[in-house]
Amino acid sequence: MLLFDDPYEQVLETIRDGYPDANKTDLTYDRSGHADFSFRMFRLKKQINTSFDQIASKVTAEILKIPAVRKVAQESGYLNIFLRDEFFLESVDKYLSERKQYPDTFQDPERVLVEHTSTNPTGPIHIGRTRNSIIGDSLARILARYGYRVSTQYFVNDSGKQVAALYKGFKMYHPGEPPAIDSLLSGYQKIYSEIKDDREKEKDLIEPVIKRYESGDSEIIGEIREYCTIVLEGIRKSLSSIGIKIDDYVWESNFLRGTELEAVFEMLDNRLKDENGATYIELDNETKVYLRRSNGTSLYIARDIAYHIFKALNSDWIIDVLGEDHKEHAARLSQILRDFMDFKPRLDVVTYSFMSLEGSRFATRRGNIVSLDDLLRRTEEEALKIVREKRPDMMEEKLSEVSKKVAVSSVRFNIIRVNSSKPVDFKWKEALSFDGDAAPFIMYAYARARRILEKAGEETSVDSRTYLKEERALSRNLYLYPIILQDAVSNLKPELIATYCLDLAKAFNEFYANCPVIGSGPEMGKRIMLTSAFSKILRDAGSLIGIEFLEEM
Repeated sequence: MLLFDDPYEQVLETIRDGYPDANKTDLTYDRSGHADFSFRMFRLKKQINTSFDQIASKVTAEILKIPAVRKVAQESGYLNIFLRDEFFLESVDKYLSERKQYPDTFQDPERVLVEHTSTNPTGPIHIGRTRNSIIGDSLARILARYGYRVSTQYFVNDSGKQVAALYKGFKMYHPGEPPAIDSLLSGYQKIYSEIKDDREKEKDLIEPVIKRYESGDSEIIGEIREYCTIVLEGIRKSLSSIGIKIDDYVWESNFLRGTELEAVFEMLDNRLKDENGATYIELDNETKVYLRRSNGTSLYIARDIAYHIFKALNSDWIIDVLGEDHKEHAARLSQILRDFMDFKPRLDVVTYSFMSLEGSRFATRRGNIVSLDDLLRRTEEEALKIVREKRPDMMEEKLSEVSKKVAVSSVRFNIIRVNSSKPVDFKWKEALSFDGDAAPFIMYAYARARRILEKAGEETSVDSRTYLKEERALSRNLYLYPIILQDAVSNLKPELIATYCLDLAKAFNEFYANCPVIGSGPEMGKRIMLTSAFSKILRDAGSLIGIEFLEEM
């Protein structure tokens, strides 16, 4: 949980002293800046059949007794509550000074497992699937910042049709060659072009591999694991280049060779039905969910059930990040675990729409992919052009460092800032903008603040309690950071942190343009404090979504 000075509960309890039925839907933080809290009186008015004026008059005087409150003003059905101007910066600075971070965190005992990426190890990770990784990694960072004990997992799909095709394609088209990423991908794509419209050819080429694999053939199991490991190492390195590290890799084949899969069938025994040798269960809406084929091989959902039971052993909350094409699978899996099995943890599924690059879509098996490595390389080249133009005086080594960090930050931010349910079309001009809603804009605001602090030196006295509108807007934005964090956790929406970083950078730029820091006399101490708090909180928030900050740009 997050620790910070929050008068919200005090205001709500004061209102409840007069109106016990008031609740958290009635009192909200006002994000528009029109007020600090807004108490909506409509529900109470209807419930107790009285006027807005009567409701307001009963609680206003008591609210004004709260030390943090400066003013209460009624506007029709709203009671607008304003906090003291200095409250925000004083609260933020207290935590930054005493606890070294704002907000502070109290360790939550709940164990959270975020499963993300888990793309089939059949080729380099392309940018469409990179969205999964960026969402999952950002969620894990946000949840850890909130105080949860968080770990991440990659479910390595080394079983089933895709990896059987990887194995068979390499054997058919690259016989005698040592396995490497390029030859494995080439064979995979070639065999898919053979079987994509020919069910009989698929049956002849792929199904015998799956049957041998699931029957425990050690030779084929070892070779497939070897091929998948080669591809997976490439994926791991690609993810590492954008700051993503996964804690554990869990191999799907382990559930075939162990007892977990058979345990699933035993747990569901009284619900299993047979159809021409195939095994299925029937959901409440009469949907048939097949778990085993007539030839005895298992289907993916059976192995995924086994995996979730495994995850439940050490997790209180499980979060799966899946593409929108897995929505139906996720719904069926959740229903089976919830209704038919003794599944204890909370389970949430975050689905995302796929992405394109300047309007183009991708698929590994068709061969029209742009890998994450390709995207990052091109983004770095474009960033280098922009930075070199802006800073012709910068040394080449420094230019390289800046362009790499701008590239990583731009790729991550441009993807995470869009709600996961909406498609993303990555465009270099937008992603690398120093003036628009992009990572370089945020990074530059941070570098500007650090430059001001370097020039200003030490200044600790705060003589002024008078706040200009830009000072109040910035200090209030800083104060709201834990509220945004709470919303991001409650709704599993990392894009809220991206929006917050943009809003904070814009508020700082307004402050910078209208409130000189150095040489501002009695205002200087307060403005240095604001600038310092801004740099620390922006760095904290930005790190949650993978922005890599620089002291100079």
